[in-house]
Amino acid sequence: MAVLLVESGLAIRDASDTDHSALMELEGSDRASGAALIQARTDFFSRSTAYPNARVLVAEAQGGKILGVLMVALNDVYVSGQPSQSGYICNVRVQPDVQRRGIGPILMRSATQWLEDAGARYVTGLIKTSNTPSLTMVERLGWERIARFDYLVLELARFKPAYQARVGRLVLREHATEAPQGLFSSVLQHFVPRNLSDELFAASATGGGYSGTLEAICANGWARVSIWDDRIRRGLDRRRYPFVKAYEVSFGGEGGFDGFLAIAERLHRYGLTYLMLPVPVESPAAEELHRYAESHVDFHFVGRPLNGAAPVPRGQKIYFDVRH
Repeated sequence: MAVLLVESGLAIRDASDTDHSALMELEGSDRASGAALIQARTDFFSRSTAYPNARVLVAEAQGGKILGVLMVALNDVYVSGQPSQSGYICNVRVQPDVQRRGIGPILMRSATQWLEDAGARYVTGLIKTSNTPSLTMVERLGWERIARFDYLVLELARFKPAYQARVGRLVLREHATEAPQGLFSSVLQHFVPRNLSDELFAASATGGGYSGTLEAICANGWARVSIWDDRIRRGLDRRRYPFVKAYEVSFGGEGGFDGFLAIAERLHRYGLTYLMLPVPVESPAAEELHRYAESHVDFHFVGRPLNGAAPVPRGQKIYFDVRH
């Protein structure tokens, strides 16, 4: 049992030997529809195992009672096209009866110290826009709001193709011209994993992760939607949770959105109910897609520099890592 910090009577330690059920009790209710799908899982450690270097930390009171938990990951990324190391903190949970007693900040400081000791240049996270207490907490810790995302839970039954489109499956790693193009455009964004081409453009043999790209070509445009299916990794029954995530959605030509409609209809025919899609609020597609959303969550992408790094550069897109 590795204790990282003792503060205010709390021990912050690695949770590797913690009873799994004790952590899942902090998750609250689990529904199989709507915005709850974004967080749905049966294994609290599923997000940490998606990263090559991650830890789950718990805040433990005297006597061994767990009062709070979070996940922190260290990731090799690009910032302004340059390689860097960045930390990501998520799943910060504090027992309801002890909230607003400083447990969250203690956990955050401990996780940030671990990242700094590992050489991270930035730390980032996602916070619901309605979660004012958490936003206030991180801003007091020196974080700032960098970007905003709408995480849409699109109901596939609502999509009705307007025109005929030819829909086919494309595995980007098998198309020499497609994978480098997608990787290059992503590298120009911030906080893009450096192993993106291996991890997100290679079809998984285990049933999780990247599952290929659907391409629709119609008379006056085209669309591509890359699919990320992490239900197995999250311990979810595919029959009870009929959804996948979308990654690298792109349109072309006047009929590009018509191509997307055809892809959505095809996914529905495959037996899926929802397509979960994070889009920047300023994206031209965001307003159009809201009409098809069963629900959505607004997220602030927040962060701060570490180890003397320069502030997060402005003017470029922020990448939404689908492993989140």
